[in-house]
Amino acid sequence: MSHPPAPPHTARAAFPPRSSATRKGGGNGVLWARGLLALLGGYAVAATWASALARLLPGTLADAALAATMASFVIYTLAAIWAYAARSSMRAALGLAVAAAIGGGLSLLQAGGVA
Repeated sequence: MSHPPAPPHTARAAFPPRSSATRKGGGNGVLWARGLLALLGGYAVAATWASALARLLPGTLADAALAATMASFVIYTLAAIWAYAARSSMRAALGLAVAAAIGGGLSLLQAGGVA
């Protein structure tokens, strides 16, 4: 009883190596853009929300400022995660800009204007 010869291994032919021409996105450029968004955009979001929360939280001014500053570390972390989790860099930037605008708007409303 003879067995037919085994077919040649074709796993590599089914999945050719990806070249840089077939990739979507910019590679390192996208990573740097999101890193800068996480760093600078996260700071802007955390700073505006810390300012708003310091004015909105009850208690003495020092207690409210301390609680708002502690909350800003969580807000910064969430903003940085958003910068990397968004579908595109543009969506990440738009989300961070909206979050910073809302925090800044709340801060300005509580302060009674620009000063």
